[in-house]
Amino acid sequence: MITLRNLFGLSRNPRSPGHADDHPLAPACHRLPLPLQPDWQAGWKPYHQFKGSTPNLLELACHASVLIPGHCPHDPHQHAEEEILIMLAGEAELMLPRGGTGVTDGRRIARPGDFVYYPAFYPHSLRAIGPEPAEYLMFKWTGRGPAGADQPLGFLPMAIAWPDAEAPAPGGYLGRGLFEGPTGHLRKLHCHSSRLEPGGGYPDHIDRHDAVIVMLEGECETQGQRIGPGGIVLFIAGEPHGIRNPGNETARYLVFEFHGGERPSAWRWPRRLFRRASR
Repeated sequence: MITLRNLFGLSRNPRSPGHADDHPLAPACHRLPLPLQPDWQAGWKPYHQFKGSTPNLLELACHASVLIPGHCPHDPHQHAEEEILIMLAGEAELMLPRGGTGVTDGRRIARPGDFVYYPAFYPHSLRAIGPEPAEYLMFKWTGRGPAGADQPLGFLPMAIAWPDAEAPAPGGYLGRGLFEGPTGHLRKLHCHSSRLEPGGGYPDHIDRHDAVIVMLEGECETQGQRIGPGGIVLFIAGEPHGIRNPGNETARYLVFEFHGGERPSAWRWPRRLFRRASR
């Protein structure tokens, strides 16, 4: 049976049991049960969303967590995976190495609307501060081989900036690039914020990269499902996907793209094949 994954050279060779490729991820929509309910005895409660392989990533995992005030899930640690943390509610004190980018005395405060990128082996942890529990979303991944970048991205603290000052493009969509660059695991990690007006959207198309969308305001419809704030959409390379805003309010969401190494030569087939496959 010919599938889009085989058509675009994304089929996988058999692996030993337990290998990450034995658990390939499929395009899917996930919904966080916001607000996240804390565990007042344990102090930290994770909500696991997905974990598996993609065409560009040996492993991609996602979970949301909630920390009660004053609690830390673990001492500062480091690991081979790269991570993105997005604050959803409350406040947290990021525990970081001294002298890092945007870091004062090894501490940085993160609030809703803030997110950070942790490169591999970067020591980090966090502690909930303030009167309310801290809620956050995390993506963690490893690539399929060293990216070989001479100057990979370092620790990157960001505040979400929305493309609200400009008129939307035809179709009601407007994006704003937030950062982009090579990492230790990826040829390129890209992030942009998106604004989609009611009735706006774009049709199915196919990308060479994997991507995740984090819905923060309004509603969107994709993959036959309607998602609102707290929705997480996973798009897989080689699979057609589109999105539209079926609601009456402007939708705002973050997009993270995971670009691996060069794909097999099938990726360089004529563009008309991509157009035909996306219909």
